Amino acid sequence: MCLDADVHAAGDADPIIELTSADGAGFGAYLARAAEPSGVRLVLLPDVGGMRSPFRDLARRFARTGADVLVIDYYGRTLGTAARGEEYDARVSESFDRELVLADLTAAIAHLRGLGDGPIYAAGFCIGGSNALYAGTADLGLAGVIGICPYVGQMGVSAPLPEDFGSAIRVPVLGLFGGADTEVPSSVHENLARDLATANLPHDIVVYPGQPHGFIEWDHFGREGHAEAAADAWERIAAFLR
Repeated sequence: MCLDADVHAAGDADPIIELTSADGAGFGAYLARAAEPSGVRLVLLPDVGGMRSPFRDLARRFARTGADVLVIDYYGRTLGTAARGEEYDARVSESFDRELVLADLTAAIAHLRGLGDGPIYAAGFCIGGSNALYAGTADLGLAGVIGICPYVGQMGVSAPLPEDFGSAIRVPVLGLFGGADTEVPSSVHENLARDLATANLPHDIVVYPGQPHGFIEWDHFGREGHAEAAADAWERIAAFLR
């Protein structure tokens, strides 16, 4: 999905926080503090590979918006809570469970609330994008959710999200899609836009023509051909978080 061997690595020295989920399991997280904090806080949900070093790097990029950003791992129950490099065993994703992600996200939100007052958002890439959108259907107290190239299909023990899952979202939405994304069909953004409009919920659903799955990540990691679309996407992200 969003895995690639050539991405930029942030390094393995990033300090990892251990949090406890609602079911008592421990999982790892990494906090990137904003140099010029706006009071906004964000939980960043990675792709199927979990909290590898590129997503700690992306947390720091999100922090440039003024948000304090906490990126969490999905695999504390199977891989432990320590930081990981780029290694990825596809068998690990067999344990992925969207409901456990919500439990972990709840713990992450509680941790961010302990840092002070202010709105808290959730954002994610690929499966993390669908996790963020799905979190918008739960009563977690989020101010909004950002889905970036959200993969809504089956993953691990979790069935695909239903076509009308957007009708259950209760918070403002920013959705960013690649027009040439082979992992996320156009029906996803079409259904999402329709359902959010029907619910009269604030939303911005943007489709970038010709852009593939993960185009924002690829631009960030130095790939050519995505800079203009990625720059616009980052501007929209920053505006949504203000």
